[in-house]
Amino acid sequence: MTYLWIYRKYGFMKTTINLKDDVLRRAKSRAALRGQPLAQYMEECLEQKLAQDESLEGSLKEWINSLPKVSPDAIVDFEKNISGDDFRAIEEDMWK
Repeated sequence: MTYLWIYRKYGFMKTTINLKDDVLRRAKSRAALRGQPLAQYMEECLEQKLAQDESLEGSLKEWINSLPKVSPDAIVDFEKNISGDDFRAIEEDMWK
């Protein structure tokens, strides 16, 4: 495990992250090929990943909102069914 210190002056924070050796080597190689400091390359990678995740959040919320609504009575019935002793009982014959 490699520890990487990222430090940038003027409003940026210093932090320590744990990276697998292989990941750090690959990131250093990519940064060098692009002629960038490693910290700048890592910042760009994080920005891209965050943007990707944030765009997925919207679609996840849309998907959740598109699910059918369940009535309060159905929720009560469901909770009754799963809280009963017979719901949790597993009979050996069921698995044969």
